[in-house]
Formats: sequence, structure tokens, C-alpha cells
Amino acid sequence: MASQHFIIVGAGIVGASLAFALTRRGQRVTVIERHAPAAGASSKSFAWLNANYPDTAAYFRLRIEALEHYRELSKAFDLGPVLRFGGSLWWEDEGADFDRHVALLKSFDYRCRVVDAKRFAALAPRVQVPPERALHAPEEAGVALADMTRWMLDFAAGEGAAIQLGSGVDTLLIEGGRCVGVRTALGEHRADQVCLAAGVLTSDLLREVGFDLPMQNAAGLILASQPQPPILDQVIMSPDVHFRQDPDGTIRMGEIFSGAFEGGRDIPELAQTVIERVKARLKTPEPMRLAHSLVGTRPVPADGFPAVGRIAGIAGLSAAVMHSAATLGPLIGELLAHELIDGGAPSALLSEFRPERFSTP
Repeated sequence: MASQHFIIVGAGIVGASLAFALTRRGQRVTVIERHAPAAGASSKSFAWLNANYPDTAAYFRLRIEALEHYRELSKAFDLGPVLRFGGSLWWEDEGADFDRHVALLKSFDYRCRVVDAKRFAALAPRVQVPPERALHAPEEAGVALADMTRWMLDFAAGEGAAIQLGSGVDTLLIEGGRCVGVRTALGEHRADQVCLAAGVLTSDLLREVGFDLPMQNAAGLILASQPQPPILDQVIMSPDVHFRQDPDGTIRMGEIFSGAFEGGRDIPELAQTVIERVKARLKTPEPMRLAHSLVGTRPVPADGFPAVGRIAGIAGLSAAVMHSAATLGPLIGELLAHELIDGGAPSALLSEFRPERFSTP
């Protein structure tokens, strides 16, 4: 396998996953990040690993494989400090909407079942007032995403990757129809290939070289508590709040799925509302105290699906941008690394999620 030099723009979970996968294959890697590792959406994610919203058959398959990839990583490495496969309990929708959601997941043969209040209480005894019914998906998980990101970058650095922080990419260097590197405030950096994994900034960098990647980015609020003793294995998705516990004891909370909220709302007031909702649902051995609230922007391509792969018309340039990067990031890094290295065949899992779908009539 011939070694190449890759520049990865962005040190969130997607960039870290790609650096991890490339260095494991003996490639030379430089990661360039304007701020700190996981400074963007990766530190402001609820980080629920799931395939609970399948949307399409191809997207469902991708998410199922992503969950399996996490399990494989957890077997190969000690991820206990960052990863918890405790399943989820979901009743965000109720009545007929609940029934439709269950039927949809069953149509995809997703491993899940409806549990009653008694079984719910046995699974999550600290959750107060169990619902009459909830959907239990035992193979889902939660991850301390910022810690996972840093772990992958540390691994890559241990394999020789250069992690350059504090100076972002201002311009892509294009020569003769090929991307040959990037320019930062510190100067030019050249490489055989450049991959953009810069979250919401990815579309801006692509636009400068004539490729339009339309986005529908979404703001979100995520809260984290002071650590509690271990009390909760599952991800809890109720109609008015969702919460879970990281391995370090932190209770991570959000208002609705993915933490989305209406812009312009009073953040301290909303944070207090979320805390009160969690207190009403979760019995904690110690008083619930807020450690911090984080407002971030999720990078979401315009059709809601990932955009991953080479950029048509510009050799040596690729991109990977998506919402649900917490679930998909490590697998995307693995698949894209295989494609970018000489001889790597295109992944069938990514065939419907290429960036060029936005430039093709």
C-alpha cells in the first residue's frame, strides 16, 4: 500500500475518525483545526447512537453498519470510559404516531420491542412515572463524543499524524484542476489529498472552488450536569425532554430530538426549563446541578442526508459532512479512508450519499 500525505480540515468526530482510519493504514496525515478538537458540533451533541429514524432503506443500512462498527471498535479497544451500550427507551411520540413509528421500525426488521410500564421500571428504575408503553431498542448507545474525538486524534498522533490547532484553513490550493493543499495564516501546506471535515464551514470552502453544497444547518441546545453516581444505562427519549448518562456520570440533556430549538429563545430560561423537566422524570441520588449549557450548529446537507466522497471536477479533494456524525462518524472515516487510498473501491453503503447529487440535475 503506497503511503500518501492527507490533509484533513477539521478536528471534530468526522475528521478524527478519518485520521484514525488513515493512520491505521500507514498513511501520513495532517489535521488542521481552527480551534480545539471537538470545538464545534462534536462537543455540543446529544450523541445518541441509533438507527431509530430510518428515513430510507439506504440510510437505515448505513446507520445499522455504523452501530456495528462502534461495537467492533469497542472489542478492539477499551472504550468503556467513553461509550455505553445501554439501549434506549423511546416514547417521544404517543398514540397513533407511536404506533406508526413502531410499525416503520418493524418494517426494517430493527431490533426493538414495545414494553409496558412494569418492564420500563425494571429497565430504568430511576426514571419516575414510567409511561404506559415505550419502545425499547437494546442495541443503541450513548457516547461521550468530545472524549471519543480526542481519543481518536490521540491515537492518530501516536501513529505519526500531525495535529495542527489554532489556525484554520483560509483557502484551498487548486493547480491544474487538482487540490494540492491549503493555505492558513501560518502559510501553505501541501499534500497528495485534502479532505474537508469542517462541519458547517465545509460548504463555504467548497463554494470558493465552485462547488455548491446546499445546507440546512440547525442550531441546538445541549445541557450537561455535574456528575452523578451511575444511575442510568439507557438513552431516555420522552415527549418533552431527552437525557442520558455518560460513563463519567454526567447527565446530558436536551429539549427535543437532537437538541433543536427555536432561535431567539432565552437560553438561560430554556436551560432551566430543561433541567426542571429532567428533575421531574429522573430521581438522582444527589441534587441536579448544571455544569454547562452549550449552543451549537449542526451541519445538515439540504436533503438531510450525509454528503461523503470525492468532489467532482477537482482531483484530490473530498468532503464528509453530515448530521448524526456521532452515530456515523467512525464508520464514515473507515469507508472514506478505504476509498481515498490507491485501489480502494467505492463503498456501496455510500452510493446514495455522494456530494455530486447536489450538482446533478
